[in-house]
Amino acid sequence: MVLVLAGSCAAPVVVTADAGAGAELDAGIVADAGGPAPDAGVMAFDAGAPDAGLVASVLEVQLFGVPQNTPGGAALYVTGTFNQWAPGDPAARLVPDGTGASVTRVTGLHAGDVVEFKFTRGAWTTVEKTEGGAELPNRRVVFDPAFPRVAAFVSRWADLPLPGASRTGELRVRSLSLPQLSTTRNVWIYLPPALAGGPTRFPVMYVFDAQNLFDRATATYGREWQLDETLERLIRERRLPPMIVVAVESSAARSCEYNVFASDPHPTCPTGVAQGDATIAFLVDTLKPLVDADYPTLPGRADTGVLGSSMGGSMAVRAGFAHPEVFSRVAALSPSYQNTATSTPQMPGYVRARGLQALRISQDLGTAEQFRDLTTPVLLANARAVDQALVDVGFPASEHRFVEVPNGTHDEDAWAARVGEVLSWVWSR
Repeated sequence: MVLVLAGSCAAPVVVTADAGAGAELDAGIVADAGGPAPDAGVMAFDAGAPDAGLVASVLEVQLFGVPQNTPGGAALYVTGTFNQWAPGDPAARLVPDGTGASVTRVTGLHAGDVVEFKFTRGAWTTVEKTEGGAELPNRRVVFDPAFPRVAAFVSRWADLPLPGASRTGELRVRSLSLPQLSTTRNVWIYLPPALAGGPTRFPVMYVFDAQNLFDRATATYGREWQLDETLERLIRERRLPPMIVVAVESSAARSCEYNVFASDPHPTCPTGVAQGDATIAFLVDTLKPLVDADYPTLPGRADTGVLGSSMGGSMAVRAGFAHPEVFSRVAALSPSYQNTATSTPQMPGYVRARGLQALRISQDLGTAEQFRDLTTPVLLANARAVDQALVDVGFPASEHRFVEVPNGTHDEDAWAARVGEVLSWVWSR
């Protein structure tokens, strides 16, 4: 079979292991989201020598999860630039490898070669789609011999309805007392996959709005970050260190509990009392000691981060500056630094007052974001002002970044699309 790939000196070929009698899809593989294709520019975490078993010219495509309503025993295929987009190419059939993945391999590649592909069940009528049923952009990989594996998850098939739950990997949900606010709250704990020769203790990222991160069935607007799928993909590709993620659900009182500054009350907070610091105190004084006692964590500040979006992004920045002895890595997606356009953003002044800290901080904001009376210019101006405050207090250029995302919006789909890049940067050193 002769297959052509632009930029190659030799034609790449798809090879699979001998399927034998047990080539059916493992019915135990259940996942439900794809996430963006790996970005060749993403900074990689050195996880040792994970790929000694692969020849440097081979890209191994690993499928770790399909929707729950995938027919049992369905044959799965990869179609792409390497086989003229043949949707049921027998040479590109995925074969279970005994580790929970189904795999196929593309050979004859050279560094920098571009591979585009999608998954099917043998015909274009069964091609994968986005979670919402829209056309899925081609998955795209720039071949890097140092990272010759790509892990993936399928969200939905074109000919089948959207299934219900969408959890991937090992997720645990615990109900915990939140004494700082005299209430209880669900906490979601993601545990990383066990990798051969991998670590036995793990860094931890604390995240806000847990119900929107892992499962569409619990998400406030029926759309989730697909954080579990993104973590599994990046960890298995060795682009992110295996880590534990601890996420706290928000509640109907979110507008109070994520309100950072008392001088800037949220318009829908029923009490008008900012409780953001009490929520952060729960993370630091109650939740982290419990997690460190019950799970195999690396408890030091160098291995502890905090992440959030919108008001949760403001909370993440506040937590990092209020407790630099606990957190060293901060990620704020679409941070909302003021609650109404009539108020004054307090975060730039707070950052200047706290001064230079040993923090690694990522901020991003889309150029099409707006909600309530907070327009795109207001949101962008605030995020730029916080980034300028970081510069003013002496943060090295390597330890902070602010990305303006073209046409980025203020919703879970937008955050799902870029959280992988954010995590990779925050944990890259």
